[in-house]
Amino acid sequence: MSKIHIKYMTDEALSVLRGNISTVTKYMENNPDDCKWLNEIIPQDINLYVVKKFEIEDFELSIPKDEQDKETDISNSILLYESLKELPLYVLTDERFWNWINFEKAYPVALKYMPVNKGKNIFRDHWLFSFSNRRSLFFGVMSRCFFRVALTVDDTLDDIYEYSRFVIQKPERFRNLSWRAFSGEKKIVLGTLKAEKRILTDYKIEEKIEYFTELAKEISKLGSVMLLDVMEEKDIENFIYKKYKKMFKEGEVFDLLSVNDESKPNLPDDDNEEYELDTE
Repeated sequence: MSKIHIKYMTDEALSVLRGNISTVTKYMENNPDDCKWLNEIIPQDINLYVVKKFEIEDFELSIPKDEQDKETDISNSILLYESLKELPLYVLTDERFWNWINFEKAYPVALKYMPVNKGKNIFRDHWLFSFSNRRSLFFGVMSRCFFRVALTVDDTLDDIYEYSRFVIQKPERFRNLSWRAFSGEKKIVLGTLKAEKRILTDYKIEEKIEYFTELAKEISKLGSVMLLDVMEEKDIENFIYKKYKKMFKEGEVFDLLSVNDESKPNLPDDDNEEYELDTE
């Protein structure tokens, strides 16, 4: 595809949308295929978009069957990341940029992912930035697709998107991390996800939201005592693996998979042993 200039939705247009949420929601419900209706509610003396200097390869996302279509979600998220990854961070964290993406580049896709008829606040919470900037990026219907990949792509692997797929298949694995102050630290995100995946490989467990919530709290505790700064990704992975194992072991909800002695993971008798950094 050819190169295109990115755009921002103007502040004035955003203000109109923000001030007419119920009207906008009705238009979106009645027009799932295109957003030409924007011209009906944005006054003629207000520009909808402003063209910016940055260029990207044009792209076209695939329309998913519904919000549960994970395979299309994965391919779209990777394509979005590949198309936008060279843009500066200040662009990628700007609400005006994402509303150009939401409406002009991904409108029918975004509506499939986040149908506005699911609740009266869907448009406000998932299309506009109604929370802190970081939280809004991970609530945003298309921005979260980009950042789920940006924070999980791993160039050291043969399949660099292995953990992107892992997250998109079950977003709860990542959601509690994304709301924390450390969410932009890739080593923390990847270390945690690798521990979670190791647990699923070594044990037959039911993943529970409360587990992910507690793991995020454990990482926050490390940050409060300044340990995260000196820990490498592998240190974080090992720390989270141990905490996760202890969590479900105490809850008596784990069942070791049938494995031979050589591949059987170690099960320390003393779950109170101190965690040590890997200094090798």
